[in-house]
Amino acid sequence: MEISTLATYHCLAFVWYFFVTYSITHVRTGERPSEVFLYGGQWKYLTVLNLVLQAVFYGVSFLADVLRLIKKLRCAKRVISSRDLLFSVLAFPMSTFVSLSFWTLYAYDRELLYPKSLDGVIPLWLNHAV
Repeated sequence: MEISTLATYHCLAFVWYFFVTYSITHVRTGERPSEVFLYGGQWKYLTVLNLVLQAVFYGVSFLADVLRLIKKLRCAKRVISSRDLLFSVLAFPMSTFVSLSFWTLYAYDRELLYPKSLDGVIPLWLNHAV
């Protein structure tokens, strides 16, 4: 795949994850059930932390692609190696665990993870994007 196409993809993925992270952290606070976000707010949930990690990963990937496009090879090698380390150690294992565990438990018993009281607070598209 060409570097410019890859840079475009990484930029769009970064913007998407940034938008979803912004959307989930700015859910209307007045309508939230108080027992759901007690102690630590949304930052205690692994799904929100995973969104932030994905945004950081795609931001680093986009930076690596831009550095490769402008021929800054010394800087690009360091950023690429840190991107690969970030992906293999944190981003891929965490996103796999979060999605598999969430949807398995959601299919088993929805009330364990996502009570029906949250349907009016968090839109359906945002739940699936997370």
